[in-house]
Amino acid sequence: MERREFLGSGLTAAAMIGASQVSVASAHAKTGGGLKSTGSPWPLRNSEAFEYQSSAVGDKMAVGVWSHPKSNPLRTDAKGSPLDVVYVLDGSFALAVAATICTLQSVDLINPGYKPVLLVGVDYPVDAENARTRDYTMKDSVPPSLNKRLAQASKVIPGGADKFLEFLENELDPLIRAKYNTTNRPAGIVGDSFGGTFTFYAFLRQSKLFDRYWLGSPGVFTTSTDYVAQFEARLKEKLVHPTRMFLSMGSKEMSGGVDFYEDMGRSFNRIVSALHRSKSSDLTWASKVYDGETHTSVFMPAMNDAMIYLYGNHAP
Repeated sequence: MERREFLGSGLTAAAMIGASQVSVASAHAKTGGGLKSTGSPWPLRNSEAFEYQSSAVGDKMAVGVWSHPKSNPLRTDAKGSPLDVVYVLDGSFALAVAATICTLQSVDLINPGYKPVLLVGVDYPVDAENARTRDYTMKDSVPPSLNKRLAQASKVIPGGADKFLEFLENELDPLIRAKYNTTNRPAGIVGDSFGGTFTFYAFLRQSKLFDRYWLGSPGVFTTSTDYVAQFEARLKEKLVHPTRMFLSMGSKEMSGGVDFYEDMGRSFNRIVSALHRSKSSDLTWASKVYDGETHTSVFMPAMNDAMIYLYGNHAP
């Protein structure tokens, strides 16, 4: 058989086989014959999850842990380098976003050097009440109009940030450090909205657990307690660690006609002004207002910039 005939017959056979396979595949798809349920939700790859009954909070918490596939596996005997810990609030959705950002940044050819981290998402079990308004807020930190609405459900009454911080410091973090291959350095914490309220509070308290913070659209409101004034006073004192901080907000939060968002915007401006006036040599920070973005649309671009600022190749 000549070369041309061999190639021709081969291509013809391949075309015939391909056509039959396409026909079978189409019929298979129509009948659903290729579909098999795994019996569980689509997982976040390179992750594992567990629930923890917190004595500090008095509630069950859901925890998800992720590490980059090219770093160390999720076990204490891993041979890779130990990883810094980053706590991700509202982990049921934010952990996957943070993991995607870390994965993509780690393969950036223009700005290489993004360091692998161990992400720890914290949230509430599936079908349990979401109590972020309870756990992420300080006492007297929510305006009366919003507080009245939240007071109708006991599990979401604001003011439990001190107990949630105790949970992170004394219950969850020791478990994470014992279970996974981590460094002994302080952790980072990233949060948006009421999550940003909590990261603001953790800095205010100068928790020894954290040295890197994202304050995303922090829900700091005008109440009888001036928390921004407390923040400014804290900046005049020596910080517990050399600290890195990123702050963000959408421009339409600040001037979009929604009263409590605009109140947050005024507090945000006061926070940034206090940082500008600060002479602290222990604090490195950056802030950004995202033009045209709302309270919801700002989340993803701001988290991306926050993770790069806190853990990118220029970060210490």
